[in-house]
Amino acid sequence: MVFYTQLCIFDYWEVTVLKRLILFLGCLILLTTSAFAAESKITDLKTDCLADNRGRCQITQTITLDITGMEQQLLFPLPDGAKKASLAGFDTSKKTQDGHTALALKNSAGFSSSRTFTLIYTVDAEITEKDGVQTMKLPLLCPRWEFPIERYSFTVMMPDAFESFPTFVSGYYGEAAEDYMDVQTRDAIVDGSFLEPLKDHESLDMLLEVPSGYFSGTYATWSANWTAVALVIALTLAAVGYWLLKLRSPKLRKNSRSLPPDAALPCDLPYLVAQGRPDFNMLICHWGVLGYLSVHVDAKGNVALYKRVEMGNERRRTERKLFDALFARGSICDGASLVYKRTASGAINAIPRFWNRRLYDAGSGNPLIMKGLSCLVSAIVLLEAMGALLPSMKLRWLLIFLSFILGGVLGAVVQYGPASWYLGKKLQLVCSIAAGIALLILAKLGGFSMQMLLALALAVWTGFVTLHGGKRSQQGTQIVSQAMGFRRFLLRVSRTHLEMMLRRDGQYFYELLPYAESIGLGELLAEKMGDLELESCDWYFEESKVPAKASGFYAHLREALSMLELSIRH
Repeated sequence: MVFYTQLCIFDYWEVTVLKRLILFLGCLILLTTSAFAAESKITDLKTDCLADNRGRCQITQTITLDITGMEQQLLFPLPDGAKKASLAGFDTSKKTQDGHTALALKNSAGFSSSRTFTLIYTVDAEITEKDGVQTMKLPLLCPRWEFPIERYSFTVMMPDAFESFPTFVSGYYGEAAEDYMDVQTRDAIVDGSFLEPLKDHESLDMLLEVPSGYFSGTYATWSANWTAVALVIALTLAAVGYWLLKLRSPKLRKNSRSLPPDAALPCDLPYLVAQGRPDFNMLICHWGVLGYLSVHVDAKGNVALYKRVEMGNERRRTERKLFDALFARGSICDGASLVYKRTASGAINAIPRFWNRRLYDAGSGNPLIMKGLSCLVSAIVLLEAMGALLPSMKLRWLLIFLSFILGGVLGAVVQYGPASWYLGKKLQLVCSIAAGIALLILAKLGGFSMQMLLALALAVWTGFVTLHGGKRSQQGTQIVSQAMGFRRFLLRVSRTHLEMMLRRDGQYFYELLPYAESIGLGELLAEKMGDLELESCDWYFEESKVPAKASGFYAHLREALSMLELSIRH
């Protein structure tokens, strides 16, 4: 080549133009061939794999690439199904060629000489089971590397020790790949390397047989996952269909109104607003406002009710029965007595029956059916997730069954979130949010996050659409609309309006408080009253002086109500 070049220079001025052109092209071809005689190659490639008991593998590949010339883009191929792929220390983009994904690393200045890269990704090994034996197929080397490989080695760390010896299949050597490899196993580790260089586009899969139960969860087949997904979708559609056919009601008008619903008592509001538990203690306060009784708190915090007058026919029949039962043994009722507890329990059971006859259409379905379907969706998704998470153990099936129950319970807690919001129950609302987060985390760990998102969306939606019960009648829609409008008034009422009403009626705060407290807005009402001086309450008494400001009075009343609530629940 040197002689040829010298000849070209020597004769340059003596040849014709055509000869000069031919000689120039010849020199260019020779120089180009010489420059690219050596091709880029991978001098060393090491695969480190960490497998868990579900067959999910964290792969780390260390690649030393000897680059000939200058390359502005390098492609790092990924096996099919690879997730969370990254190239340590570099920003890459995903590139798809012929249906396969690779990480593209670009540099306008170009790459040259020898460079080392670290490729990280996650891949699910293919696990099959037959006749009590599980077979793991793990892709160690992707067949889409465009460079030959001088040295290749790997280390696979399994979740538990095993006794069998792995087999290997490569793209060029087939099942005879082991003849060209050095492989060693110890406890739960497989180490191996090729004894000679590999060609470009070489591949390597490891196959390992282990006893049944070594891997857990829906590891192998798409059918198990798709069955769970199909069941979840079917139950979701069933819940939505049941609501459309049996529970859907006319849209509520939530116009703000300063009066409670017609014929509704403070104890009724939780049930009318959000199917909540009736508040018997607020009925006691309301009777105090009406002059039927008074509430007395002694120095030790004990609460007693004193009857002032008999309740006449002006009150509804259920109300009269409860009042008579409360004072059946005399004109004084101890708030911690069994009589108070039984009367409260009777009221809590009677109030929903009273309103159900007035609120709902005769053809209404049962909201519990829709809620049950929603809970079943959450339970199935958590069952599948825990089946993928739990390792093989003696109590595995018991734990999976308990996870099914837990999923249903947590789903019910999530459903109660909207009602907690409307009733001002902050602790229950926090529990609902925490239950949803717990379900989502467990599902994500098991690989069922999308299904759980669907289950949680159904649970929250179920909580909203069953907030006021089943399919309402025209009268029921009117009453519930009034209840929601009154709640809106309590939320938005201004201090100016409250001051004006106090000038008209000095007992206005005490009259309004039982309604507000029944739906969790008592504290907000007291805060809006601020430092306004109030008249003394006509029906609430303590041995010490009762504060004359709204916030102070509310704090004292809450302590007394806590004692009454403790009596009811215990």
